[in-house]
Amino acid sequence: MNTKEKIFDVSLDLFSKKGYDSVSLREIADEVGIKKSSIYSHYPSKEAILMDIFEYFTDFFKYNELINSKDLLLTADNEILLENPELFYHKGSEAIKVMVSEERNLKIWKLIFIQMHYNENIRIFFQNEILAKPLLFWNEFFTILKEKGIIRKDCNPKLLAKEYYSFPIYLLFEICAKYDDIPQSCLDNFFNEAEEHIKFILESVKVK
Repeated sequence: MNTKEKIFDVSLDLFSKKGYDSVSLREIADEVGIKKSSIYSHYPSKEAILMDIFEYFTDFFKYNELINSKDLLLTADNEILLENPELFYHKGSEAIKVMVSEERNLKIWKLIFIQMHYNENIRIFFQNEILAKPLLFWNEFFTILKEKGIIRKDCNPKLLAKEYYSFPIYLLFEICAKYDDIPQSCLDNFFNEAEEHIKFILESVKVK
């Protein structure tokens, strides 16, 4: 691990546990074992470190082969989506599980949830990346099911998207509030409960 990677990891660990605003560049430098001035060879500011953390997080979604597989495309001719929406969701859940299980990503989730009320950049990132984009995805998911006659025509896809997505967000909030270092067993329970929830919703609105 080179010096920039050490700065990244130490900063993320401190931000997620103590809060972004409570951590100084001097503290980061001390933890890494370098002089404070050496940080500027890699990052011009503490905010630049935070932006690099967010870029790492979004790139993980963008370039993850499982998340971007053809099986998970939201298209009206995706046979898995149309014939077995629960299996479509499960494949997506497994892809997200791989992403979330990485220690760095878990710390980023915690940083976002705990600190979004205290930092404008974190709040904007939360609104755009954690709320807006996933809700668009799930809105499209339920819209396709409605247009194909899989769920009832009186369903509101936008409302269903919010109903579905609010539950896993709550579970993540709960986990992040309880633990500094999130145990893997909690993540397994999280995904099991989230899948049970989507099955319940789909069963409630499917055309019989």
